[in-house]
Parts: sequence; C-alpha cells; structure tokens
Amino acid sequence: MRPLFICIFLLLIQGAIIQEGYAISLPENDTLYIDFLNTTAEKYLNSNPDTAFVYAKQALLLSERKGFAKGIAVANENLGLFFYNQGGFQQSVSYLLNAIASYKKVGDKIGVAESYNHLGMAYYYGLKIDVALQCHQEALKIYEQLSDKKGKAETFGYIGHLYEKQKDYPQALIYQEKAFKIYEVLNDKAGLGKITENLGSIFEDMENYPKAYEYFNKALTFNREVNDQVTIINNLNNIGDTYRKQGNYSDALIYTLQAYQLARKMNQKDRLRSALRDLSKTYAFIGDYKKAHAYLDSSYTLYQRIYDEESVLQMARMQTLYQTEAKEKALVVKDATIQLLEGERRIGQLWIMLLVTGTVLLLSFGIIFFRYQRLKTRKDRELLEQTQRVLETERENTQLNEQNLKTELENKRLKELQLQQELETRSRELTTHALQIVQKNKFLEELKVKLNEIRRSEKDKTRQIKELIASIDYSFKLDQDWEDFKRFFEQVHPDFFQNLQSVCTDLSAHDKRLCALLRLNLSSTDISTILGISQDSLRIARYRLRKKLKLEERANLTAFLVSF
Repeated sequence: MRPLFICIFLLLIQGAIIQEGYAISLPENDTLYIDFLNTTAEKYLNSNPDTAFVYAKQALLLSERKGFAKGIAVANENLGLFFYNQGGFQQSVSYLLNAIASYKKVGDKIGVAESYNHLGMAYYYGLKIDVALQCHQEALKIYEQLSDKKGKAETFGYIGHLYEKQKDYPQALIYQEKAFKIYEVLNDKAGLGKITENLGSIFEDMENYPKAYEYFNKALTFNREVNDQVTIINNLNNIGDTYRKQGNYSDALIYTLQAYQLARKMNQKDRLRSALRDLSKTYAFIGDYKKAHAYLDSSYTLYQRIYDEESVLQMARMQTLYQTEAKEKALVVKDATIQLLEGERRIGQLWIMLLVTGTVLLLSFGIIFFRYQRLKTRKDRELLEQTQRVLETERENTQLNEQNLKTELENKRLKELQLQQELETRSRELTTHALQIVQKNKFLEELKVKLNEIRRSEKDKTRQIKELIASIDYSFKLDQDWEDFKRFFEQVHPDFFQNLQSVCTDLSAHDKRLCALLRLNLSSTDISTILGISQDSLRIARYRLRKKLKLEERANLTAFLVSF
C-alpha cells in the first residue's frame, strides 16, 4: 500500500501549491511578473514538471487577462513542452499551435521557428510523420532567413531523426552530416556530441557496427569535453552494444559496466535499467547464464520500481491538471457572478469536495494498482519458469541431435564398407570375365589347330571344315564379349575411358581394349589370347600405343594406365 500513501501525500502537496499560487496577490499589469512565471516554468520543465505546469498556467491566465501576446506565446510553448514530455501529444499540439500564432502576432521569428520544431516532434510521436516533416521544414525556412546557423543545425538534426525512424537512412545521413558541419564551424561541442550520437544510431540500424562504433566513440569524446554525464551513459551503453553485436563480448562488458556504474552513481534509473538489460544479453551470449539471469532479474526489479514511481507521479499530475482546470473555472465564476468573499468560501468548499473525491479515487486506483502488481509479479515468475523449461527442452534436443548424428555417421561408415565390398566383388567379376574370355579364346585356338589338321588329312571334308574355321575366325571378331567386359570394367573404373580420351583423342577401339587389359595388369600372353593376336603383334600394338600417348622411353606403359 506504500504507493497509495505516496500518491495521497503528493496530491495534498500539489493542491497546496496550486492554492498558494493563486493566493499570491501581485499586480496583474506587471509584465515582469509574467516573464518571471514563464522563466520559472521553463526552468522546471525537466526537473519538476508539476511545478512548471503551475507557473506556466498562471502565466497564461495573467497574460490573457492583460492581453500580453508575448506572455501568451511563451506560456503556450511551455505548456506544449509540458504535455509533450508527459506523452499528451494532442494537448501539446494544441498549445504549440497557439504559441506559433502568438509569436507571429508579435513578430518573434525565433519563437515561431522553435515552436515549429517542437510541434514537429509532437506530431511525430502522434504518428503524423508527413505533418511533422512540414513543421521542421517551416522552421528551417525561418532559420535560413535569419541566417541562424545553430537553429539550422538543430532543425537538420530533427529532420534526420525523422528519416531515420522511417528507415530512409541515406536521407537521414545527409541531414545529420549537414548539422555536423554547422556545429563543427560553430565549435559547439554539445551539438557535435548529439549529432555524432545520431549518426552512430543510423549506422547501427544499418548494421554497419564498425562505423557506428566510430561515431559513438566521437560522441563520447565530445560529451566528456562538455561534462554531459547523462549523455555519456548513453554513449558508453551504445559502444557496448556495437561490440556485442560484432561478437566482441569482452569489450562489450567493459563499456556496458562503465555505463552501469555511472548510471548508478547519478541515479539515472532508466539508463541503469538499459545497462542491466545489455549486461544480461552479453553474459547470455558468453554462456554465463547465472549472471545473465541475475542482471535480467535486477532489470525487472528496477523496471517495477520505476513503473511504481511513475504511476504515482502520473496520477498526481492528472490530479494537478484536474484541480487546476477546476480552479480556473472557479475563478471565472467568482469574477462573473459573486463577490470575493462568497467566491473564496465556495472555492474552499470545492477544494474539500475535490480532495475527498480525489482521495477516494486514488484509494481505488491504489488498490487496483497493488493487485495488478501482484498479478504481474506472478506472471513474471511463471514466465521465468517457462523459459527455464524451454532451455531444458533445448538441451535435451541438443543431446538427441548429437545421438542422431552419431547414428548417421555409423550408418554412413557401414554404407561405405558395403560399397567397398561391392567394388571388390565387381573387380573379381571383371577379372573372372577376362579369364573366361582367355579360356574361350584358348579353346577356340586349339579347336582351330585341330580342324586344320583334319583338313589336311581328310580331303573330302575340306569345304565344310573351311566353313567351320571361317566361323571360328569370325567369332574372334565379335564384340559381344567386349561389350560385356567393357560394362563390368566401367562399373569398377567409371572415369577411365573419359580420362584416357582427354589425354589422347585419336585412340581406336582396339587401342582402348588394349588399354583396359593393361589397366587390369594381365600378362602379355593373356592379352594376346583375348585380342586374338600373336605376341609380336601385341608388341607392335603396345609400341604404337606408347607413341599415341607420347610416353617417354623409360616410362612404364602399365603404370601410366594404372594412374587413371
């Protein structure tokens, strides 16, 4: 219930500030007092937005009563910036348009240009990109007319930022580089730090991490020169990001830890949370899941704390807005319809009613918020448990994949062994086939000899025997056995003839047969028998083959063919 009590306490303080602010009785015709209110509002816009709102609203009311156009313009601009910082972009646009109209009325071109730039950012976050770009271009025209270099540089930065968010990186680079050149001429270190940071962001989006690191490092140098500690935290964190995205986790840890320590020292909670989240990512990539989980858990805890505080402040701001509007209406009613004392009494009663109603509403909101936080914590815990279960499942799947890989390797080894055995079997078949051819030809040779003897001894069967001998001679020339042999041979040595052809293109069919038989390392007797030629003819054939293959005299023909 602690956030609830804090919220009620802040509500009472804000009510007191508003009451005190309206109770101040200073001369409304004094423009210096209005300027003081506007200056004070501008001063507190970033550090204490609630106080800034009160002063800006008072300045606007007094300026409108007096008809002080410059005061109206500045007050509207401050209120526009207040709502922009709070995420109320529609209200911000409304106030900034009023500011532009008032600045034009008094001829303050610088005020018009600045308000156009603020309006462009409000339209951008309100998702009206084209209108936002038009606003920045209007601001740029004014700064060019006034030859205001710093204003031009700021506007170029805004336009480049728009193009970056639309992923039009070439245009984004063009405008950011224009801004960089102007700041360089002006020697504006703070401006240079901002633009180099933008350039680094663009190159990081383009995944050009070395270039992104170069610009982030330059931004770090510039911001150190102007001692902008808050922006330095962003620079260190961005450099750590570029190292992590390039896989350089050791250097990434160095810069991210520096960002973490500086954010912690300066109590910059949003930047501290960003550093914690980046540290978790880096340790996860390294494989140190214990530290990764610890930093991620710290990031979630810090996020919850920031969310709690921001929720309380947001409710207090909403109450402040509500109270201020109610107070304005009460003042108008008082001036128009009743006397001063009666108005004060009614205003007091209204405040009591508002405080009571606000307290009840805040109490309800606090209870709902507390229950929501409990539910969110439980869901985060369940998500963490689910993540751990997923990691365990992935680990088991990895082990299973390793086992499957081993099985596949074993199957591959067995298949290779089977193929080797098949190759050996086909080699034996090839040799057997060659020997069968040798035996057949030997048989035919012997049969031919015998038939010649018969022919010489028996004259009456001469014609038939001649025909028989001619048939046997013809069988020597048949290619069927050679085709079978060639088929077996190519199964064992699939690339032999192709490689042989690449060395010598004019080999005859007879030469190829001789090369195949020599590749099998058969004896000269077996080769001559298979080819049906004499030993002398075989020697001549071998000699001619050596010449066609262009072998040296000392080169071994059989060894050369085995190399294929």
